[in-house]
Amino acid sequence: MQILIASPYPLDSPKGNSITALRIERLLKQAGHQASAVHGTLPAGADAMIALHATKTYPLSAAFKKQHPGKPLILYLTGTDLYRDLLEKKPDCLNAMEQADILVVSQPASLSSIPEQYQQKSRVVRASIMLPQLEDVSPPPQPSFALVAHLRPVKNPFLLNRALEQLHALPLHAYTLGSALDEKMIEEAHSWQAKDPRFRWLDNVPYPQALSWISQVTATINSSHLEGGANAVGESIILGTPVLASKIEGNLGMLGDDYAGYFTPDDPGSLAAIIRRVIEEPEFLQLLRQQIHARQACFSPAIETQGWLDCLTASQALNPRPSGK
Repeated sequence: MQILIASPYPLDSPKGNSITALRIERLLKQAGHQASAVHGTLPAGADAMIALHATKTYPLSAAFKKQHPGKPLILYLTGTDLYRDLLEKKPDCLNAMEQADILVVSQPASLSSIPEQYQQKSRVVRASIMLPQLEDVSPPPQPSFALVAHLRPVKNPFLLNRALEQLHALPLHAYTLGSALDEKMIEEAHSWQAKDPRFRWLDNVPYPQALSWISQVTATINSSHLEGGANAVGESIILGTPVLASKIEGNLGMLGDDYAGYFTPDDPGSLAAIIRRVIEEPEFLQLLRQQIHARQACFSPAIETQGWLDCLTASQALNPRPSGK
């Protein structure tokens, strides 16, 4: 099959959706399909489309359905779709979900956020992690913590800094890896860096270097208000690095209900307390490492590939109209 994977962002963007689109392209090619990740324009001649981000790729997915009414459209719902746009009843999000043959989420916890009328056509395809060759970086001093996320409000990137204020006497090193999307975020990142010599904002670190940071810090941090399933969490798991994560649906789905490394969302005191435990309680850090290693099998490329192949088969069965050539 000729399969398009529509990304809401340019394919050379460091954003998670672009990385995901290229990963799916690679998996489907390895499975024997002619897969192409695309952004902005709709090539002719496709047999199916996988669209990432209901709202932002709606014009492209709508064009695909108009041109190919009998061909499968699979919609990969992001955290923004599920936990913001759907709740706000944004028309493009709702229309995209209505026209799709299959709705996909990256972990089971997100299924409960899909409206009842779409449950029958909803599936879980667990995202796998395919790591490139890591690039060496100087090992950070220990103990160290890294928040790997672009500076966007939904990522709550400065919760780490608010937590550090409550740990002023504790020797540690903290880093944020990710670009700022507006001037206000840049100013705030510089302000926090000036206040606390333990903190450094590294801006947009190249992906192989960011992975090397993840592999070497004591723990990574995911402080998001909402999340469908962050690539950085999966990368931490595969690299064996504990994650300190806000207890939200997307993180629960990736790390498991019984994971010990959760903190209360948007609560700097809760994050500060768990950072302190990691530093002062070796047995707690060891528990997190054991739990992280136990999750690694969930991120197998073979499992993800089979998930997409099953979705393509199911979408054809749910929508058996003649494709028309």
